Amino acid sequence: METKVIAVASDILGYSADASSSLSDAGSLKILQIIMALDEEGISVPLEKIAKVKSVGDIIAFAEVE
Repeated sequence: METKVIAVASDILGYSADASSSLSDAGSLKILQIIMALDEEGISVPLEKIAKVKSVGDIIAFAEVE
């Protein structure tokens, strides 16, 4: 799952991301795009945790496989 999250994040951000990549400069729209793309792949992030996402690592930690 971690590999998939990193691949999706890298694709949407337009650069090679890793688990330590900060999303503070990405903006909330990009974060939502990443979360929506992951949801299409069967990986979800609980709604109440989306506001706490500050890095790719946070998405990995909060993600749940459906």
